[in-house]
Amino acid sequence: MIRNLSDHLRKWSKGWLVFLLFVVLVGFVVITLPIAQTASAGIEGLDSRHFYTPKEAFSVIAAYSEKGRSLLRFFYLTADILNPILYTLFLALFISWLFQRGFRPDSKMQLLNVLPFGAAIFDLLENLSIVTMLSVYPSQPAFVAWLAVFGTATKYVFIYTSFTFVIVGIAAAALNRFRVQ
Repeated sequence: MIRNLSDHLRKWSKGWLVFLLFVVLVGFVVITLPIAQTASAGIEGLDSRHFYTPKEAFSVIAAYSEKGRSLLRFFYLTADILNPILYTLFLALFISWLFQRGFRPDSKMQLLNVLPFGAAIFDLLENLSIVTMLSVYPSQPAFVAWLAVFGTATKYVFIYTSFTFVIVGIAAAALNRFRVQ
C-alpha cells in the first residue's frame, strides 16, 4: 500500500503541479489565517502550539466566547480540513519531485514521499479532538484533550521531518544538477 501510494505520487509529481499547489496553499493560508485569528479573538490556537497540556487546552477553550467556540468549530470542520490536504499534497509531491532528481528510482529514499500523510492523519485527529472539546464545553474530557495533545505534537514531528527531507531532496537534486535519475 505504501509503495503503491509512493509510486502514484512519483507519477503525479510535475514541477508545474508542485508550484500550483504551493501558490494555492499560500493563498489559502493568507485568506484563512485572519479568519481563525478573528474567531479566536487573538488567542493562540491549540493547533499552532507545538505542545500543550490538557489543562492548558481547557483554559484556551474556556477563554473563547460562545460565538468564538461556534466559529472555531465551523473553521476546524471546514477550512482546517482542507489545509492538511493542501500541505500534504504539496509536501508529498515536492519531495517526490526532488527525490526523482536526487536518488535512483530503486532507492528506498523514494518511499519517504509518503511521510506528509502522517502529518495529515494526526492533524485530522487533532482537529476532531479540538472540535469535540469545543462542542462539549464546559465539560473537560481528559482523554479527548490528550488525543488533541498527541495529535498536535505528532503532526509537527511529521511536518518537520517532511521539511527535513525537502532539504535533503534539494541537496541531493542539486548534486545531480536537478536531472531526473
